[in-house]
Amino acid sequence: MKFQGLTVAVLPPRALGDVTLYLHLAWQFHQAGAQIRFFSTPLFSARAFFPWLQVESSSDLDLLQISDECDLVIAYFNQLTQDPNERERCLERNNIAYVTAKKLPRNIPLQGRDVVVAGQSFKAASMPFCLHSRAGLSMREWIDRYVATVYGIPVSDSLDMLCPSLRREPDNRVLIFPTSPHSKKNYSMRGFKRLAQSLGNCGWQVEFIGLPHEADELKDYFAGFAVLTFVDIRALMAHMAGAAAVIANDSGGGHLGSMMGLRTFTIARRHARFVWRPGFNSTAMVLAPRFRFKWLDGDYIWRPFVPVGRIVEALGRYTAVGAAAPQCEAR
Repeated sequence: MKFQGLTVAVLPPRALGDVTLYLHLAWQFHQAGAQIRFFSTPLFSARAFFPWLQVESSSDLDLLQISDECDLVIAYFNQLTQDPNERERCLERNNIAYVTAKKLPRNIPLQGRDVVVAGQSFKAASMPFCLHSRAGLSMREWIDRYVATVYGIPVSDSLDMLCPSLRREPDNRVLIFPTSPHSKKNYSMRGFKRLAQSLGNCGWQVEFIGLPHEADELKDYFAGFAVLTFVDIRALMAHMAGAAAVIANDSGGGHLGSMMGLRTFTIARRHARFVWRPGFNSTAMVLAPRFRFKWLDGDYIWRPFVPVGRIVEALGRYTAVGAAAPQCEAR
C-alpha cells in the first residue's frame, strides 16, 4: 500500500462536526497502512475510544515541527500561522496539504498545490473538499472523493473506527440537541418541546443535551425533561452510546451521533440534500421546511413548515422489548 508504514498528521478545525469528518479522513489513511497523528484538543479526552489513533493537543501547534516529524500533513488551512516569515517557511514545505470544506483563501497560494510523500507526488492535494455545493453529495462523500482521487486510496466504511465498547443495542433514549453555534439555523425551542412531548407519549425517554453554559436556560425551558451537559467529548460519547436516536439542528451533535452509528434526524433550514448533513450511515433523515418565505426584515420564515411529525412516525411506539411500531402520531 502507498502509505504502509508512513506517518500522516491530520490537523482539523476545532468544531465538533468538522472533527468527526476529519476522523473519517484519518481512518482512510489508517486503512491504507499509515500511522496517524490527530491534533485536536476537544477530542483528546476521548482518545481511548480511538485505539488506532494517536490523539494530541492542538494547543500551540508548530506546523513546521509536525512537517519535520511526519511524511504527510493534512491541515485545515487556518492552522497556517499568521506570522509572515514562518508562513513562508511553511509554504515552502512540499509535504503539507492545506484543505477546507468549501473555499481556500485567494490571497495565499494554496489552491492546487501538490504534495510529495516519500518520493510519491500527489497532484492538487491542497484544495476544498466540496467542489459543487449543489451536486447533492454530503461532506463525508466529498472527503471520500478527495481521498480516492488525490491519493488513490480505496474508501472504506468508518463505522469500525470506534472502540467496541461504544457499540450497544439501542435503548429507549432519544437525545435532542436543541442549540448550535448559529442561532439562525436552530429550530424553535417551542417546536422541540412539542416534539419531545409527542415522543414521550410514545414511550420514548427524551433527553435534551446542551453546553454547560446553556444548562440553566434549557432546564427552565424544558422543565419536566432531563437536561444534560457534559464536561468533555468523552463523557458525551459514553452517554450517547446505545441511544435509539439523535435529533439535532445542523450541528456537531448530529455528526457525532451519525459517526457512532446512531439513527439521526437533522432539521435543516433550506433543503434536505444540504452538504453538511450527517452522512456516516444509512439511517440518517433530514427534515427541511416544505417551503419558506422572506419576511419584511429580510429573514426567512421556515420553522413552522418543518414536518417534524415525520420523526414521531419514523420512530413509532417504543415497547418494553425494544420493538417500535408506527402507531404514534405527532400532536
